[in-house]
Amino acid sequence: MSQRTAPASCGWARPFAAIIPAVAAAVLLSTPVTAQKPSTSPAIESEAGANAGDHLFDIAKVHSLHLSISAAEWAVLQTSNARGGGAIGGSDYRLADGRLVHVGSGFAGYFPWVHADMRVDSAAFTDVGLRYKGNLSFMSSSAAAPLAASFKLKIDLHGGKGSWDGEKTFNFHAGVVDTSKMREAIAYAVFRAAGVPASRTAYVEIFFTVPGLYKDTSGGLYVMIEDVNKKFLTRVLPPGGGLLMKPEGLRGGVQDRGDAWASYTPTFRPDRDATLHEQQRVMEFAKLVSQSDVALFRSKIGTYLDVDEFLRFVAVNALLVNTDSYLNGSHNFYLYLDPKDDKFRFIPWDLDLALGSRNNGGNVNLLMPLRGDNPLIYWLLDDPANAAKYRAILRELAATVFTAAEMTKLCDQLEQAGGGRAVSPRSFIAGQVAYVQQVIAGLGSK
Repeated sequence: MSQRTAPASCGWARPFAAIIPAVAAAVLLSTPVTAQKPSTSPAIESEAGANAGDHLFDIAKVHSLHLSISAAEWAVLQTSNARGGGAIGGSDYRLADGRLVHVGSGFAGYFPWVHADMRVDSAAFTDVGLRYKGNLSFMSSSAAAPLAASFKLKIDLHGGKGSWDGEKTFNFHAGVVDTSKMREAIAYAVFRAAGVPASRTAYVEIFFTVPGLYKDTSGGLYVMIEDVNKKFLTRVLPPGGGLLMKPEGLRGGVQDRGDAWASYTPTFRPDRDATLHEQQRVMEFAKLVSQSDVALFRSKIGTYLDVDEFLRFVAVNALLVNTDSYLNGSHNFYLYLDPKDDKFRFIPWDLDLALGSRNNGGNVNLLMPLRGDNPLIYWLLDDPANAAKYRAILRELAATVFTAAEMTKLCDQLEQAGGGRAVSPRSFIAGQVAYVQQVIAGLGSK
């Protein structure tokens, strides 16, 4: 992690600062951060032989989580902003006082990590790391309701010990965009049921205590989403350990960025230093997708990409009307170079705009589901053999996963879990299922 000092003038606003007494904020910002004592509390661990999170992630379960944050640390949290991070999106740096700051992946937001204590189920954790997160969702958060925003929590960020059912990193989404708080849970469930590596979810009601502001005050229901990290990869794509990238701003998906690895890192954003082989593999994949020799593409693409899995990934995005995804090619996915076979795999992320959220509805062309310039999807589906595979996947999913019965079951489960949510997307889903069945019927034996 690079050691940086904050720019003299980053130009960010402080949207939540108005709710913090000015004197407290001023005292904090002039006081160095002192790490608290690492946790010595018992952790909630997975049973022997179980995967991390097996008991934690139950799609309809509601956990109760209590966070305690000092007034000083809360004041720092309120300096967060959706823009003005002061460094490359997705990176981290330290302020002069040692405070760790995360720069948002999409809009390069300014998200300082703060210290908090956490109590959940039968265990307590001291000095966990907490920050806000999000792009559009954070910009849409209200300064008058700082609890109604999405958070990221790391138990071990400041040296804390233990885990919650084997997990140490958590994403809590407040439903700022997906006010039903169902769309993300449904979308991830459909990906998993379709055989695409995807995060698990559960619900959490979070209670906040901040001296002078909140006393065990509920922030409402949050969707807890499994982090895509080494533990996730080991579980769903063993053996794990490959190169994980979270691309941002690709504008058309995987495409040639030249012959220097340094030209790829700002947009492909690998989670660690890539080996020389991994660098070469990424660049070769990008060049193959970008070149214009159709015969070469068709003969070589299967040596770089798990084509069948990618077609399944594309099909589920199309079924879910998840256009803010690789269908646009820009972001909201992970790209993983799997050491098992040296091929690339795609992992979905940030699904709150799926299933008609925020007027992002409307049908997509199921048979050629891309938006704008996206050569990887276009050239794959332009190949008659792959187009036939893709149609077969659509038929399979329309008959097994994306059916009226299965989607109704999902809606029933989630509507019964927790409260404080807007209208269910049930009617949109029913319409989309009907549309998909109509398209499949029209395919006949093609």
